[in-house]
Amino acid sequence: MTAPLFAQISVSLDGFIEDRDKNIDWMTEDASVDALHTRTLNEIGGMIFGRVAHATIAGFWIDAAAGRMEMSPDLAQQSERMTALPKYVLTHGRETGDWVQSRAIALGDIARLKAEATKPVAVFAGAGAIQSALAAGLIDELRLIRYPVVLGGGTPLFADDGTRRTLASIDRETFASGATLERFRI
Repeated sequence: MTAPLFAQISVSLDGFIEDRDKNIDWMTEDASVDALHTRTLNEIGGMIFGRVAHATIAGFWIDAAAGRMEMSPDLAQQSERMTALPKYVLTHGRETGDWVQSRAIALGDIARLKAEATKPVAVFAGAGAIQSALAAGLIDELRLIRYPVVLGGGTPLFADDGTRRTLASIDRETFASGATLERFRI
């Protein structure tokens, strides 16, 4: 039996994961969703990132693990899980950087990861990584953390490839900030 693969990512109301300047400050300071991130990290057995997203995110979590920043209890627990969990870098090369437990994989390796996993696996970042896994039919569930902000441009979550996908709504959770977690079965 294969473990489910879900994509969980933050997105603006107009469908962007970052603004035109590659900023994500519109969602990173929202403590109301910290418990969600902690809960998610505790339920998974590994996580997949695109190459660029992995490199960007790694610096933050390496600093957190080294104790170079003040952390809330949720962030401290997240740091521990982010360090301990296997991290798979979806890439055409072999680069993984300095973040512990990181391994390079190709898109074709994801089916094997799902088959071998004993807990769900999450694709957390990189629009390209999520777009590739969706196009290959590898993602079972989409979890959008939708923030009440319109960016007007930036990096779109979904590819402009003309592919229509009908999703089934599973659940919705609202946070104090107005952000919502929307879950869809693919």
